[in-house]
Amino acid sequence: MHRTTRIKITELNPHLMCALCGGYFIDATTIVECLHSFCKTCIVRYLETNKYCPMCDVQVHKTRPLLSIRADKTLQDIVYKLVPGLFKDEMKRRRDFYAAYPLTEVPNGSNEDRGEVLEQEKGALSDDEIVSLSIEFYETVRQLRSTSSPRDREEKKGPLTGVRFLRCPAAMTVMHLAKFLRNKMDVPSKYKVEVLYEDEPLKEYYTLMDIAYIYPWRRNGPLPLKYRVQPACKRLTLPTAPTPSEGTNTSGASECESVSDKAPSPATLPATSSSLPSPATPSHGSPSSHGPPATHPTSPTPPSAASGTPSSTSRGRKMTVNGAPVPPLT
Repeated sequence: MHRTTRIKITELNPHLMCALCGGYFIDATTIVECLHSFCKTCIVRYLETNKYCPMCDVQVHKTRPLLSIRADKTLQDIVYKLVPGLFKDEMKRRRDFYAAYPLTEVPNGSNEDRGEVLEQEKGALSDDEIVSLSIEFYETVRQLRSTSSPRDREEKKGPLTGVRFLRCPAAMTVMHLAKFLRNKMDVPSKYKVEVLYEDEPLKEYYTLMDIAYIYPWRRNGPLPLKYRVQPACKRLTLPTAPTPSEGTNTSGASECESVSDKAPSPATLPATSSSLPSPATPSHGSPSSHGPPATHPTSPTPPSAASGTPSSTSRGRKMTVNGAPVPPLT
């Protein structure tokens, strides 16, 4: 399961604060030449008397440095979403300013420049804020989309779609919502409940605040979510290896060990195994004294049957039988 890691806002402050005023970015503006960002009012006031970046001394512009700066809307949205209450306080400060100076006009100013944008319209959320959402079955939505007539589509909406409305904290995760649906509908454990935004499945660790930031929901209605029930993935079970008691050998080493355990004495060895012949036993095909010595380490050259005495090649040689030393013949 994915584990989320919480990061303190103080660890991100170097990337969110202006180097000129020491506060969080307000109307973040970036220099085109070096991509360093500052507050708009800070960098405009600085470039009135300087032509170089205050952080890296790169020349912004030779004559008109204000032409080489751009508003960074993405960075400003990140700052508003990461710093709690910053957007609300900034909008209140702007409203108070224009209330104190009613004759001041904002050329080409938007509602945000005048402080008339509410926090709900901006899309900023806090962890303890309540979010209204709607949940409905995904298959029903697909059937409505396949309807040919728009009038029929509107008529089938309502009680047939099974839309439910909930009010949940913004910090609630998709996993908690799926558990709620499972308990509410008594879904068996062999099925899984999956939550979707439009046609895209959501991660279990997503919170409602994450969904509001990631997807294009402008808070002009309940957060539209869908769910579907699918069979859970079955885990494959590997066949177990047979035990030795079933009479099957799992490896060649075990077979050799079993043979050696069953034949502890030389009497039970097969006929091909080496054994010490007695002097009285005649040897067939034994090499002569002039021939090469025997190469088998466990089969010594038997004594000559004609002379009745051991040959010179077998004298003084150590012989072993089944790994045990045997004294040489005299």
